[in-house]
This record gives sequence, C-alpha cells and structure tokens, in this order.
Amino acid sequence: MSTRDFEERIKKLREKAERHGIDGFFIASEPNMRYFTGFSTLAIERLVSAFISTEPVEPILIVPKLEEEKAKKLSFFKDIRSYTDAEGPRRAVGEAIHELNLSEATLGVEDSLPFKFYRMIKEADPSLDVKEASAILNWLRSIKSKGEIELMKRAAYIAVEGVMTGIESIKVGVSELSVAFEIEKEMIKLGGESVPFCLVLSGENSALPHGSTSNRKIKKGDAVIMDVGVTYKGYYADITRTIFVGEINETQRKVYNVVLKAQENAVDFVKPWIKACQVDRKARGVIEEADYGEFFTHRTGHGLGLEVHEEPYITQTNETTLKPRMVFTVEPGIYLHGSFGVRIEDDILVTEDEKEVLTKMPKDLLVV
Repeated sequence: MSTRDFEERIKKLREKAERHGIDGFFIASEPNMRYFTGFSTLAIERLVSAFISTEPVEPILIVPKLEEEKAKKLSFFKDIRSYTDAEGPRRAVGEAIHELNLSEATLGVEDSLPFKFYRMIKEADPSLDVKEASAILNWLRSIKSKGEIELMKRAAYIAVEGVMTGIESIKVGVSELSVAFEIEKEMIKLGGESVPFCLVLSGENSALPHGSTSNRKIKKGDAVIMDVGVTYKGYYADITRTIFVGEINETQRKVYNVVLKAQENAVDFVKPWIKACQVDRKARGVIEEADYGEFFTHRTGHGLGLEVHEEPYITQTNETTLKPRMVFTVEPGIYLHGSFGVRIEDDILVTEDEKEVLTKMPKDLLVV
C-alpha cells in the first residue's frame, strides 16, 4: 500500500466522523492499526494505538519502546511516540489528547477496546465523551481498494494450492493432523504470512462445523472437510472443500449434491445492490427444500479482509446492501451429528456488474 492509499483512508474516516458528530478516533485493534497506519505488531498486553483527529493535523501513533524502530519503518504516520515498560503509556496518551485538542471532545473507539485502555483514556482526560464507533471503521474496511483486492487474490491462490495439497495427502490411515501439516507447509512455502486455522475433520468429526483437527486416522468411507484460512500481507482467504475417501454411500452423495446446489445457487445470485440476507436465502432455501434445514446450523457467509470475519455478514436478517469491491464467503453446510458433514466455501468479490470467485478450485464430488 502506498502513502496515498493511507492518506485516502484517513480522509474518508474524517468525512464519516464529521457526519456522526465524532471529533477524533482512538484506534487500538491490530486490524484497524494495520488499515489506518500501515503498522501492526503482536502487542499482547501492551498498548499500541493511534489518535486521529477530524481536523487536518498530523495523527499520532503510540507504541512500546521496543516497537519504535519497526513503527518508523512500516507506518506512514510521521508522529510516532514511544513509552517504556517502566513508565507505561498513560503520559503519552494524555499528551496526544491535549496536542490534538481532543479535550472535552467526542472520541470514537472500537467495540473491541479492552476496558483497561478505556479506563486509561478516561483517566487521562475525564472530560472526554467516549463513543463506540466500530460501524464507521467496519464500513470503510468493507469496501476494498484495488490494491487490497490484489492481495486477497494472492491469498486465495495460496489457499487453493494448500487444499489441493491436502487432497493429495489424504489416504486411509493418515491422521488429520498430518494432512493439516502438509496444507500449512505448502501455504507457507507459497508466501502465506500466517495460517490462523487449518481444520481437517474426518468421519464423525466432520459433523462438527468448528471441530478440532486431531490424531484421528482417516478411514475408508470417511467424509473429510478441509477448512483453511491463510493471510497474505495481512489479508485473509478462507476456503472449504469436502471430499470422500475410498467409497461413498447414497446419503453422503445426496447431502453433498444438496450443499453443492445450495452453494452454487447463492454464488450465481451475487451481484451489486442486492441484500446480504437474499444471498443467505438462496443457499438456505435449497437446503430447506431438501428437508435438511435443521442441519444447516450457521450463517451462509461472512466478509473477509484484514479479519477472517468482518462485514458484510451473510445472514438471514442482515439487510446490508452488497456493494462493488466487497468480499465475502459463501459456505453452506449440512452436519449429521455422529455421522458426517459437508461444507463448501468460496471467497466472492462483488464487481461493478456481477461477481468474481477468488478461490478458483473445482467443487465436483470427489472420491480419493
């Protein structure tokens, strides 16, 4: 991302803030730090934060002393303040509030802000009116730039190659963890920045939508779900495929074909200016019509970007209008407890007139 990209993000944030009566922002989450400053780090309990005023003044980045040089290298912010572990960040926070003329102002914060940091800014300046403003930040991040889309396409390619490697690794007697290891290794080799999750769920484990990859050995007749998340330069791809090992019974075949039809029905429907709930309905309706509605226990999808779950959420009740350059998953599933499950997931980019599937990988029923 160029300096111009970050300047444009700050400009849009200020425009949105003024419409909502917000005078400045205190940003502390890793995804929003990366989006607005270009800097991210594993802060854990230490405060890493940005103060951004709606006035045309230089924003301030506050980091622990050990992160100062990294921040200078990665962030487009020019005003970078640091604090030592001995002193803590309170003084730097108070100075930033004062220098940006935010005393007695309305300060927008994220809904994920830890209470100890909320308390810190209130103690630094009790006159502050602190207002939850995640909706503004989420809306800005939901519309991807050309540069972001290119990064997400690369992440999607890496995810697809990982799952393809997983399919090649699946054999009777091989453990779920062994398959997951091969998937992760391939994605890292291709430039994946991190692999936040790599679910390989076989047999009865595949009936758990978010089961845990285990030492279970894959057996003949198993369904195997691979649900993989990978990041590339901070941006996520998320893909799921289900395959069968050695043989397939009629129930497995029927369930797979229902899920495939539901997924394709929803993906085919995607275009700009429809509502998120309409996409959910296109998938859910197929599954309900096949009398498996009670076994589809989650939403149809979620937005992707700097977080694996973000706006827009593809749920039964979300009236959000889908706009060009939004990216989200479509991932219906059917889970028969104690037996097996099937889920198929792709990442979808809304284009100016239709959509583009980013995770370009076959979905035909596969027995290996």
